[in-house]
Amino acid sequence: MEFCPKCGGLMVPAVVNGKKVLKCQSCGYVKEPANPGRAYRVEEKIERHPLDKVVVFDVDVATLPVVQFKCENCGNDKAYVYEVQTRAGDEPATRFYICTKCRKVYREYA
Repeated sequence: MEFCPKCGGLMVPAVVNGKKVLKCQSCGYVKEPANPGRAYRVEEKIERHPLDKVVVFDVDVATLPVVQFKCENCGNDKAYVYEVQTRAGDEPATRFYICTKCRKVYREYA
């Protein structure tokens, strides 16, 4: 990994006029390889971790409390409500409303 000598931005591999060079993402500075016979190699490595999985869960609405909430979709005035901690622990929880009639889901950030 190299950084731009002009602005300190990250230099990324790019092709300019058919040559493989390093180009600054911020200011556009271009650096050609010191050894022209050996151009910069572009490698892409993606690491997978078990914690990268997306968690999807289904809510059993039969167990949720019902509150007064106006649905914009169907005009119903009742909805199931539940909260989930979707952000950092020091942030408030996100409240979800599910219309009892059309099942449209609304999200409210407190």
